[in-house]
Amino acid sequence: MRFKPRVKRKAVGLTSLIDVIFLLLLFFMLASSFTRYQSLPLASGAQGGGAEVRPAYFRIHTADKMDLNGRPLSREEMPARFADVAAAEGKLVAIWSGPEATVQNVVDVMSAARRSGLDAVIVTGK
Repeated sequence: MRFKPRVKRKAVGLTSLIDVIFLLLLFFMLASSFTRYQSLPLASGAQGGGAEVRPAYFRIHTADKMDLNGRPLSREEMPARFADVAAAEGKLVAIWSGPEATVQNVVDVMSAARRSGLDAVIVTGK
């Protein structure tokens, strides 16, 4: 019975693996951005539950069909009506987005509300 001589295996070189990991780390650090482009502060529906002042109710049905407290509203009238809400009813508005509304419609309304001086914006709906 003859035994085959054992072949010694080479140790796995980790130098190339470390190089690849370093290159990946460098790539992801250079390709990513850590700045915030724009943020809009808002409150959820649960956070507005204890408010003393009843919020104005803004509904977005579609990009062209909106109403504030049940009265139809166009995009051109929005800043003036939001300024009235900020002055008279307290600085709180609840925005409801319907199934036909897009995210861009909601962001546009939130931006207009902030520019008009409303302090708190509550987003609710679908």
